Amino acid sequence: MHYKTRLYINFGLIVLAFMFITIFFQLDREKRYKTDELRAKLSAYSEMIDEYLKQDCDTLEVTQMLPEDLRFTIINPEGLVIYDNVVDKIRDMSNHADRPEVLSARTKGSGYAIRRSASTQNDYLYYAHRSNTGNYIRLALPYTVRLIDVMKQGNLIFYGLTVVFIVMLVLLLYKTDKFSRVMSSLRRFTSDIEKGAVDYKSFQFPDTDSGIIGKKIIKLYEQLETSKKQTDLEKERNRKLKQEMTNNIAHELKTPVSSIQGYLEILNENAELESSKRKYFVESAYAQTLRLSALIKDIALITKLEEASTLFPREKVNIGKIAEDVINELQAQLDKAGMTIENKLERDLDISGNHNLVHAIFRNLVENSINYAGKNASIIIDCYKEEADFYHFRYYDTGFGVKEKYLQKIFDRFVRLEESRDRRTGGTGLGLSIVKHAVLFHQGSIMAENRAEGGLMFKFSLRKHPSPATSETKTMQL
Repeated sequence: MHYKTRLYINFGLIVLAFMFITIFFQLDREKRYKTDELRAKLSAYSEMIDEYLKQDCDTLEVTQMLPEDLRFTIINPEGLVIYDNVVDKIRDMSNHADRPEVLSARTKGSGYAIRRSASTQNDYLYYAHRSNTGNYIRLALPYTVRLIDVMKQGNLIFYGLTVVFIVMLVLLLYKTDKFSRVMSSLRRFTSDIEKGAVDYKSFQFPDTDSGIIGKKIIKLYEQLETSKKQTDLEKERNRKLKQEMTNNIAHELKTPVSSIQGYLEILNENAELESSKRKYFVESAYAQTLRLSALIKDIALITKLEEASTLFPREKVNIGKIAEDVINELQAQLDKAGMTIENKLERDLDISGNHNLVHAIFRNLVENSINYAGKNASIIIDCYKEEADFYHFRYYDTGFGVKEKYLQKIFDRFVRLEESRDRRTGGTGLGLSIVKHAVLFHQGSIMAENRAEGGLMFKFSLRKHPSPATSETKTMQL
């Protein structure tokens, strides 16, 4: 059954129930009104009859003065009927001592009751009054309250109710039509969802409360679906990146493993190999194991940075001290390449970060210059700008630089930019990717650009370590 049809049926049932209740109360009110009216009439007639009887008037004469529909009965103290203007054979009438109106008159002086007469089989309102003579004067008038009479008397009320219900029905039709449109749209919306094809622009809602709710439901679902698509795309992108990284790792591991295997096969198959050649192959195999170890270490570090960066502890880290330590560690390689390095960092540059990751930033940058900048190049490290929360650093060399088309890829994993920057010059292919992830870990940013004077420059920022005064201020604000 359609929603609108159910609503009309329910409204009709409510209207009928309200009308029945109204009629019931109107009928009850009419009965009470008629009861009070008849009681008042019968009480007046009873007093009048009592006065006539005191004056020894004839009963028949008194009866002739009464209305035709008034039943007049005289009952003695024992309950026997001694006169009745309706029943001719009063001897056949039963004792009336147990009649409700008589019992009430005996105790209270007067009483009334509404009941059906046993002798005439009509409904009466009986009124009994104890006369001064000791007898009971009982009067009765027909008591009929018909529904049709009540309806006629209450025409104005029912006309008013009819008008009210018509107006309510018109309003209901108006409201129901709008609400029905909302429900139909939502029903079609759910059907489209099940089919998997939803045209969000095709759903129109009226400017009502239900319409606004319908719009919000569809808008929220559209946002949810958009978010799901974006999540799926992100998952697919991550899956492809992981697959690409896995393939790259497998490819990068293959080279040192194959080299080590080849050197060992030569040594194993040539037991009488000259000591100088044997030493060469052993040293070559050892160099490949060092490269393999470095590659595995870098892979583990970058994976941890991507998937479990919260495991890196934070502490107060001095940038100038770490840069100086890296220079001392790589001094032999710098000398071998004929390169000079100038550390212009002050010793009071503190940040809040991880010591090992900051060390990896400067070590990988210096090793990148050693491997790719060329012989006799120079390296400069300085802090060129300081802000409230960040230090901005500049690292550059005076070497070959990089072709502009490769600058966007310089931080990618295992990227080969050109022949002069392949694996033969050393490195694992993950150094600059580690640098980028380590900078992001410290809530900074990094970029690479070629210098006009020649060479490659890296600009990056790292969040400062809060000073005691700053920490105290934040604590006071809290």
